Amino acid sequence: MKRYICIIVLICMGLSLSAQRRKEKLTLLPSFEVKVDGDLTEWADRLMPVDQDSSWSVAVSNDATFIYAAVRIKDIALQQEAARNGVIININTDGKKRDGAQLIFPIPDSESIRAMINDENLPEMNVREELIRRSRGYGVHGFARIVDGRLSFDNRYGVRAAARLDDQDVLVYESQIPIQALGLSDAQQKVAIQCLLNNRFTMLKQALKDRPSTRAGVYGNRRPTVKSPYRMPTEMWVVTTLNEN
Repeated sequence: MKRYICIIVLICMGLSLSAQRRKEKLTLLPSFEVKVDGDLTEWADRLMPVDQDSSWSVAVSNDATFIYAAVRIKDIALQQEAARNGVIININTDGKKRDGAQLIFPIPDSESIRAMINDENLPEMNVREELIRRSRGYGVHGFARIVDGRLSFDNRYGVRAAARLDDQDVLVYESQIPIQALGLSDAQQKVAIQCLLNNRFTMLKQALKDRPSTRAGVYGNRRPTVKSPYRMPTEMWVVTTLNEN
């Protein structure tokens, strides 16, 4: 009898934890003062953990001028991915969970990475920190009023991002994206904001998606699929209207 009771309790606990996970949902925070400097003090307890282990946490907000994002990454593997491949803030102005205006940072250039690999001091380097330091600008794509490509840190649009390892060896990230650069036709139209820790899995998945299919079977064209190696989600979305200011 006790055995059955234990089993029922464990099942109920599992259902409860699953329900808690389903309730975890990124929301747009009300406006507050943000300074994009890589210090998340003002975000305090506003960051939402994406899993029970707080592998990484995220928050987004906006004021009259900018959309802000903050990320705190504890998981070392995800830190390495973010430092090498960037944190992507993607804003779809149609309110769809699809590609839109994207800000990518850090974004170390390939020449700098090659130089780092060939550096005799590589074993003594903090690779995550070095990759962030070797970023030469911001990657931008899909903006209505910013040309695609590499954008200078000192730019006239007000795009800004900062990333660093804090005293607890946690990677922290902040960014601001000018709302004007999105080309919104209506300030109250819904937008979909994605925060993605870019990684080899997502890049491979995108490459497979973009690759033309050459084989057709009974059920039509089939594409190979890949499975994420991570136990936690590496992206979060919020579909919302922006705060009025």
